[in-house]
Parts: sequence; C-alpha cells; structure tokens
Amino acid sequence: MVMAMATVQSEWFWIKKDPDAPTISDAAGFNRKNYPYVTDEKSFGLVDDNVAFYRYGGFFIECDFLFEPTFLIHDNLQSLFKLLEPELQFKGVQLYAARNPKTSATPLYWLPYLPTIAAVSEKSKIILGKPVKLILKSEQLEKKRVAHCKLPAADIWLLSLEAAECLLRRQPIGIVLEQVSLE
Repeated sequence: MVMAMATVQSEWFWIKKDPDAPTISDAAGFNRKNYPYVTDEKSFGLVDDNVAFYRYGGFFIECDFLFEPTFLIHDNLQSLFKLLEPELQFKGVQLYAARNPKTSATPLYWLPYLPTIAAVSEKSKIILGKPVKLILKSEQLEKKRVAHCKLPAADIWLLSLEAAECLLRRQPIGIVLEQVSLE
C-alpha cells in the first residue's frame, strides 16, 4: 500500500509520554554516549543493533513507545512509521529483564533516526529548554507526515493528522497526542 505524500496539514500532534504509563528503570546497556536523550546522526552511527537489560517496578506492560533513556518505538509500530516516513532509519534494541530473563517479557524496540528540522516557532512557550506550549512553523512541515525537532531539553516527535489517525487505529499504549498550533 503506497500513501501519497502529505502537504502541510492544518493539524499536527506531538507524541508525549502518558504520565500514567509504566516505565522501565535502570536500563543497563544504554550508554549515554551512544544513546543520548536526542538521537542525532553521529550517535545513531555509533550504535549497532543491541541488547539491553531493564528493571521495572510492579507489573510490566509493554508500552508502544519508551521515552527514557531515549525515544524507542515498539516492534509492532516500526513498519507503520517506516511507511509514514520512508526516510526513517532504525536500529533494534532487544530488552531483557535483569531479574528472571528467561521467564520475563523480552520486547523488541527500535531506535529511530530522522534528521531534526527547525520547525519550533519562536512564539512557542519554552521554559528551561522544554516546551510548555508548542507552536510550529508550517513551511518546515511541507510534504511530511512525521517530523523530529529538538530543543535544549526536549526531544520532540510530531505526527500529521493523517499519521496520527493511522497510529490511533492501532490503539497505542503509553502515549498521549497533544495537538500543536501552526503559524
């Protein structure tokens, strides 16, 4: 199935972590040099497909996105993102539980790389490098369905309305989509 390239749409959405989503902690194997909070071309080039060990508190639920230590997309959504944005590149990260690795969940996640664009408007409300109210420059989003932006303290992944609808049909766990304004 081939999708036509999107033009700038009137609606864009920011993929944010659901505050109620469970998180993994103490992920061994995520060297901060190779897995920085925002993956750039250099750090992506240093990483190979990898294995990492995780710890979690309580019941483990495989969220469709992880935001820490870096942005990761669950295996069941990787092909959707590749379809939506053919320029996306991926490297696999297989997670194993630090305790009981033979009987615990072993989810496969993908580290995405997409060059960042300067789409964050100066009109955005930003505090300490993190966006509070995000406003985007519409001309930077032409012919895109997925966009990646960064601020000093924020890694921002964005979806066009078309892409957000495709994602929501799969009922993702662990995220909220926040509509952003365009100028």
